[in-house]
Amino acid sequence: MIALNILAVAIGIGLFFTLLLTTTLGLAAGGLVVPGYVALQLTDPLSLSLTLLAAFVTYLVVKIVASFVIVYGRRQTIIMILTGYIIAGLLDLLLGHLVTWVDLQMVAGSDNAQAHVQTLESGFMMAVMESSIIGYIIPGLIAIWFERQGVLQTLCGLAVTAVLVRLALIALMPESLQMYEASRAFQMPGW
Repeated sequence: MIALNILAVAIGIGLFFTLLLTTTLGLAAGGLVVPGYVALQLTDPLSLSLTLLAAFVTYLVVKIVASFVIVYGRRQTIIMILTGYIIAGLLDLLLGHLVTWVDLQMVAGSDNAQAHVQTLESGFMMAVMESSIIGYIIPGLIAIWFERQGVLQTLCGLAVTAVLVRLALIALMPESLQMYEASRAFQMPGW
């Protein structure tokens, strides 16, 4: 059996469903490669939420900049991707500092160390530590489509396409998807 890169297959299936969605409903899914990346992260809603937050902040920042400077065409595309890259990097840095702070709190032996450890080992705190932005250019690509077709339309197109890609991956390559999910589950937080 030929080992296929699940990300490459997800992007290819995402391209197909994006074409289908665009021709039938006229909706774009937030970029050509975005549905493939998002489909692989559907089981991690916090990472998905952080990515969409970064995309929305990118959209707002560029919209504010565009009220002072003429931004259109290629310049707007580059500024959106660069701003998304910077915002994703800042959020990733913030999460990295959170992991460092949590590690320091666990090492520091205070009077109520047991209470600190129980708080830090809570499910929500562990989920926050394990979350990250989905790619550095993905927020910028989503923000471009927020500008072009609207936030709600882009989110709807992205949701439909990502779910279809995920279902196709489950149907076509369930073992590879399970191995991908297992490899993500055993990654160390903050690495």
